Amino acid sequence: MRRRTAVLSALTGLAYAAASTTKVPAAEEGSAVNPELEKVKALLKAHDEALKGHDLEGVLKTFAKKGAVMGTGPGEIWSGTEELKDAYTHFFESFDKGEQQFEYQHKFGGLNGDMGWLMASGNVNGKLKGKEVSLPLNISITAAKEEGAWKIFSLHFSTLTSGEEKK
Repeated sequence: MRRRTAVLSALTGLAYAAASTTKVPAAEEGSAVNPELEKVKALLKAHDEALKGHDLEGVLKTFAKKGAVMGTGPGEIWSGTEELKDAYTHFFESFDKGEQQFEYQHKFGGLNGDMGWLMASGNVNGKLKGKEVSLPLNISITAAKEEGAWKIFSLHFSTLTSGEEKK
């Protein structure tokens, strides 16, 4: 599997896991729904939909001005608007639009004031040029408020790959 394919699948998986599987911290369990946590979930859902739809401007709207993405291997780090534009433009070329499914066995998250975090581990399945792709995935995200709105400040993903690019 090509590394770029693995990177893209991992990013797509992050949005799904984080938007749908967040746990509030123990101090908030059993209390009313936290409207701020719901806003973080909505942010991640927006990232997910934009990524899935190859909507570059939509993806960028979910990130903080100095937001960053880190992948699995050396040098797989992108920060700031220009680097994120370049990374996501290439990510869009590496997967079939709307063909990803995510399956997470372990999920953790929380919200504390104006900061939130989410982690998930599982598998992502999808297609690249109609061919089935499947790989394990670990993801984490940190969200915080910027100018009063929730934004992604850091997104990290990792997956096991052979390290060899297949042609």
